[in-house]
Amino acid sequence: MPGPTNPGVFAGRALVGAAALALTVAASVTTAPAGYRVAPADSALRGSEWALSALRADQAWETSQGQGVTVAVIGTGVDASHPDLKGRVVKGADLADYSTGNGTRDQGMAEVQGTHVAGIIAGTGRNYGGDGLYGLAPQARVLPVRVYRNDAPVAAATAAGIRYAAHQGAKVIDVAVSFPRPSEELRSAIEYAAQSDALVVAGAGDDGRTGNAASYPAAYPGVVAVAASNKQGDVWPDSHYGRDVALTAPGVGILTTARNEDYWTGSSTAYAASWVAASAALVRAEHPRWNVAEVIQKLTDTADRKAPPRYDVHHGYGVVDPAKALTDRASSQVDTQSRITTRSSDTGPALVVAAVTGTLLVLTVIAWLLIRRRITPSDDD
Repeated sequence: MPGPTNPGVFAGRALVGAAALALTVAASVTTAPAGYRVAPADSALRGSEWALSALRADQAWETSQGQGVTVAVIGTGVDASHPDLKGRVVKGADLADYSTGNGTRDQGMAEVQGTHVAGIIAGTGRNYGGDGLYGLAPQARVLPVRVYRNDAPVAAATAAGIRYAAHQGAKVIDVAVSFPRPSEELRSAIEYAAQSDALVVAGAGDDGRTGNAASYPAAYPGVVAVAASNKQGDVWPDSHYGRDVALTAPGVGILTTARNEDYWTGSSTAYAASWVAASAALVRAEHPRWNVAEVIQKLTDTADRKAPPRYDVHHGYGVVDPAKALTDRASSQVDTQSRITTRSSDTGPALVVAAVTGTLLVLTVIAWLLIRRRITPSDDD
């Protein structure tokens, strides 16, 4: 028959158990999540992705890979079966002719595909045994929204798609279509996205040498309109220019994914916009409590400029620099406020470890008191 429990032994066991639990919890909250294996720069496809080198993707990935952020792609749909996109594309919607159901099939023409955009944003490089194509935010999710009918985008469907994406919780919306005339539906959808804390990005337009007319929704206030640059950092002559241009990004000779497990190389401000959308995803993953205005300010404040002035109608604020946006600690009124609001999330692991340590100390004191009580003679003795 077992005798009475020794409080010293009981306390010791409890202490050992608590210590083990504390170590387990501490390890779980301080170990960074593993990211995708990054192919060396001289691998089959990675060597052709000049934009990743120009944007210092390897450095940016040390801080963020877009974890937990959903980026909506408004266009022709996205081929979710592509080896470099498998697992990153969630079910979306087809709001034009409903032929693809949930947008996870791409019915675009060879030169215009939502799959191109998705690869730039979230390509995982998993194809060819890990030597496939990488996007700038390889751990972001892509929400495809198809807005095409008869091989042409529909303005009403695009407006509905922007609303749908914002309602579904997309933190970044990449509008890969454009229209030559303004639309009240589009303008209203952009406002709805802003109210839903969704950052909207669009190519500024590819008509810089053919009239330079404004395109929509890029020309609307609140949309980050992006011009395209080449390997040398010069603005592509076909890029639209004007006061609506906010940033520049690589957009010439861009290698990306294409439907039917294929790849494509092309030039467009739509490709440039995708790099900015991915950059926004990286920042939003690192600072989940920052709002749209704070994210845009950080991207524009840290953009790379070859020379003054700080802004011009061809470059906007300069070429987006996601690595600097993620590491820059320059203070401003908006940025300072955002740091205050994000401090709890940024220091969460440290607070948990501190709490576990405090609990462990309390248990140690309790154990000591129990042991002390066991070995100290009582008045009855």
